[in-house]
Amino acid sequence: MELNVDVIYDVVDASNSRGERETQATQLQENIAYIANDISLSIEDNGHNNIMVENNGRETFASKTNTAYASTDFDANSVLDNNKRKRQGLAKNAYNKPKWLPILAVVAFVLSLLVAVAALVYTNIELKNQMSSTNKEVQSMREQLNNQSSQLSNSILALSSNINEIVIRDLNDVQSIIAELGTMAFYPGARIGNPASSCSDIPQGLPSGEYWIATDSTSSPVQVYCDMNRTSCSCNTIGGWMRVANLDMTDPNQNCPEELRLITRSQPPLRTCGRHAPGCVSTTYSTYGVKYSKVCGRIIAFQNSSPDAFAPYFYNRDLSIDDGYVDGVSLTHGQSSRQHIWTFANALDETPSNNFACPCTRSDLTYTGVVPPFIGQDYFCETGSRKQWRYIFYSDDPLWDGQGCGATSTCCEFNNPPWFCKQLPQPTTDDIELRICGNEDISNEDTAIELVEIYVH
Repeated sequence: MELNVDVIYDVVDASNSRGERETQATQLQENIAYIANDISLSIEDNGHNNIMVENNGRETFASKTNTAYASTDFDANSVLDNNKRKRQGLAKNAYNKPKWLPILAVVAFVLSLLVAVAALVYTNIELKNQMSSTNKEVQSMREQLNNQSSQLSNSILALSSNINEIVIRDLNDVQSIIAELGTMAFYPGARIGNPASSCSDIPQGLPSGEYWIATDSTSSPVQVYCDMNRTSCSCNTIGGWMRVANLDMTDPNQNCPEELRLITRSQPPLRTCGRHAPGCVSTTYSTYGVKYSKVCGRIIAFQNSSPDAFAPYFYNRDLSIDDGYVDGVSLTHGQSSRQHIWTFANALDETPSNNFACPCTRSDLTYTGVVPPFIGQDYFCETGSRKQWRYIFYSDDPLWDGQGCGATSTCCEFNNPPWFCKQLPQPTTDDIELRICGNEDISNEDTAIELVEIYVH
């Protein structure tokens, strides 16, 4: 420890002369340095366990200090006593502290260090085990993902292949359709600007549908339905049929021709067309002036009460094709002079005398009725009652459908109903007339039509 002379100079007796004061300050500085050196040597010799200083040192310090400060209030002995008491307290504490406490502290520190190391090692082992288990799980998941990825890749490849095949096939189909439609645009009948002369003028192999035809009855082409695959109308001809009649009363959107009356029934639900009064009621179907030589078609109807088939002609041989020669339906062409196409006779039943029944009813008896010679063999004949007739509407057995004939009847085989096909003696452009005929009142006998479908070629 070292004190500056100027500082000491300020605390010595101020009444002395400057020279004296400087001498006192220098001497005091030497004493203080001596005491400090002595204390340092004592600490080095005794360590922290002996901090006491020798009495002679304290006395010398006190004597010199008191001499230097004799003229001041400063009491060196008091200062030393205070310091003594403090040092004694420190020394006492130092002597009273057990010497094994540092060793115990070191041992505790070492033990805590060992515990920390052990915990660290255990944690490291656990982490390694968890990492090993995690690695196995990750490896298993990676293998599963690889398998799923491989399966997905294969599925995608297969799907892509299928899609390519479908797209290519559909594209080929579309291209084929486009090419066909493009080619069809040049065929007669495909466009209003290029109409066909008739359905038979349209090339074979084209689909059935609406086509344009030039007509003699109108100034501009008309669109008609051409059936290009009508196998039921054979007549040695398959395609090129023009439909002229298409009445289907099972379709609620269709209605009877204005010349006929609508007949409805609720049980079972039926919509049919019939006569307004006794005699014949007719409706005409246009052929648009197209020349034809073959007629094909069918008519389905129901028996009401007691029609007599060809009995009207049997009792009056003067009846001609222009008269009501049959109870049923007559198809003809031409107005001034009707030409027969086909007749649909509606008979009473299959059991009474033959002049009221169909010629094909009893194969074991000779038919005694008369078939008008102007119709020849071009007819269908059937009864809806099959047994003794009553005044009812026979809705259970449709007429001329080729079904429901009795055990002794050959009417379902005669001319193979329901479709007829007639080769005309010569081509014509006449419209076709349909007549429903009966020689009695409609409440007593009638033929109720459900379907009419007629084609020409």
